[in-house]
Amino acid sequence: MTEDTKKLNADAAARQKEHLKNVSRQEAGQFTDAGLTRKNEEFMYQLNKQLDAQGVKPDKKPEMIERTMSQLKEAQKTGKTAKQLFGTPTQYAHDLLHPQKGTEGHELSSFKLLFVDNSLMFLAIFAIMYGLLAFFSPNAFAGQTRVGTSGITAMIIISLSGGAAFAYMAKATQPVKNKKTGRWVRKPLGRRFLYIAAAFVVWLVIYYLCSLLPNVINPQMNKWAYVIIGVLAFVGDMYFRRVFNIVGSAFARQGK
Repeated sequence: MTEDTKKLNADAAARQKEHLKNVSRQEAGQFTDAGLTRKNEEFMYQLNKQLDAQGVKPDKKPEMIERTMSQLKEAQKTGKTAKQLFGTPTQYAHDLLHPQKGTEGHELSSFKLLFVDNSLMFLAIFAIMYGLLAFFSPNAFAGQTRVGTSGITAMIIISLSGGAAFAYMAKATQPVKNKKTGRWVRKPLGRRFLYIAAAFVVWLVIYYLCSLLPNVINPQMNKWAYVIIGVLAFVGDMYFRRVFNIVGSAFARQGK
């Protein structure tokens, strides 16, 4: 390697080093003017470096930086520091780039929409089930003093209460977004189990009470009426899902 080549390489290295210093000063400046405390400024500066070092995608970085600064500004009002919120810059950069699986946000449909979707599908299931039973076993309910849950009133009440129960389970057990960190966090397993168990128990109690309804207010329908109601409820539910893009019900697609 000639002296001229060595000199050119040295000059190029010096220019690159100076460029990196300028970029570093510019990046530090954006945090200085952001209204952060000195400690939080330093955290953001180190986080910025760690994101680069750990291979952040250029198009993802600005959103991560902006979101973190917004959270820090809000936390400053209560005296909390970046370390208390996020830990070390190195660890938080890793968390941003490698979010825990299974804790992504679920944007479920509203309770009302889930209730309608579940109720229609339960009505379709029960109506078609009792319709087919009437076709293949015509004497299944013959001679009974109560037709029980196969009666139209009981079937409607059970479908509505089931729709409400499953809508409650979906909303009560969905992950919640931590306002401080912006991450989606699953509720404790024990709590989710209690929510589901409680909803099931209430629904089963209603199911049992409906089976005791007298025939005078809970008549059994013609087998064709069951099938027609079931088909209409199913078709109506499919249309309802398409129009309102239902997410998170017991029978529709789940949240991402």
